[in-house]
Amino acid sequence: MKSVKIQRGSPRAIRGLLRDLVLLLVLSGTGTVLQAQPVDGPDTDQSTLEAEAPGPVTRKQALDRVRYRFAGEVISLSEVTENGTVRYRVRLDNDGNIFTVYVDQATGRVSRE
Repeated sequence: MKSVKIQRGSPRAIRGLLRDLVLLLVLSGTGTVLQAQPVDGPDTDQSTLEAEAPGPVTRKQALDRVRYRFAGEVISLSEVTENGTVRYRVRLDNDGNIFTVYVDQATGRVSRE
């Protein structure tokens, strides 16, 4: 199994902890399942915490969604048009690994290519 380094307090680590907490509550038989709420942190914005509703997104909302889902330092953010579709292209650097994430401007869909 490939090991993944997760920084303490990262959105990925927080989601993992919340998932484990919900699983623990379900397995403990308390009968009460709490709805996990993401924790506000320095890299999150309220717009990303609102279930990422589909629909048009601004540059800031696109950047917030990418930061919420992926670890790394943002290198650039640009608007690109491919086949009539406008997307935000976000380049990230995660410990020397540079990768690109796209956010569809019309739908808000995030994809890594």
